[in-house]
Amino acid sequence: MDTITAFVKRHPLVVFFVLAYVLTWPMIPLVSVSPLWGFPALFGPALAAVIVAALTDGRAGLRDLLSQLVRWRVGARWYAVALGLPMVLALTAASLNLLLGAQTSVNFGELSVLNFVVFVLIVGEELGWRGYALPRLLAERSALAASLILGVLWGAWHLPTFFVTGAPQYGLPFSAFVLLTMAYSVLISWVYVHSRESVLIASLMHGAINLSQSFFLGGVDPAKEYWLLAAVYGVAALGVALAFGANLSSKRYVEADRPQVQDKASSG
Repeated sequence: MDTITAFVKRHPLVVFFVLAYVLTWPMIPLVSVSPLWGFPALFGPALAAVIVAALTDGRAGLRDLLSQLVRWRVGARWYAVALGLPMVLALTAASLNLLLGAQTSVNFGELSVLNFVVFVLIVGEELGWRGYALPRLLAERSALAASLILGVLWGAWHLPTFFVTGAPQYGLPFSAFVLLTMAYSVLISWVYVHSRESVLIASLMHGAINLSQSFFLGGVDPAKEYWLLAAVYGVAALGVALAFGANLSSKRYVEADRPQVQDKASSG
């Protein structure tokens, strides 16, 4: 056990991502039996984060991780951005679809109970991605670089769903999806660094992204939808990067901002 703990402490991020994949991917084939089996898979990143935080920093690490879930005093404007920006961008993608001469109309309001369940359970992803991985990537990188790295790994986490019948991404273009998760990641990180590193706000934005696309882009060919969204979100992410710089904020991350994460990152 001491050997395992020592290895995790030396390579916390690597272990986190491996665990996030290992705890999720075996569940994906079960989605072909019932979509409900996809819900436990959403908590793979959270469980990985809890395990690695506990092994590397014990109760203090767990307390720091979980405290981000209840960090709600972040200013009303960031709630507005987290919930409103995905709606604006999804509507923009829907409008672009029509401008490009789509043969079928967009069906607004195609939401189900499952959409709202996923909205709540998405916190299982965000506790891992933004709660654990992003702060440690930020310790040695700019927010933009950290976001792009996380976006690729986050997109790759979904890989099995592109090959399992019944999964949400089955048969869709994986390349477009990875570009999309990279753009998502930049925008969510932008909100995250401005909201006192709140996983709650990141979860709300992630959930709003999913809901807005279901609401505004019903009836759009799914493959085309990914490319439209990748274009629209990509432009938005580029705009944020140009406006706020590599740190996605006027405040630069410095060593004193997160000493405990800096120490851990330097050891891994």
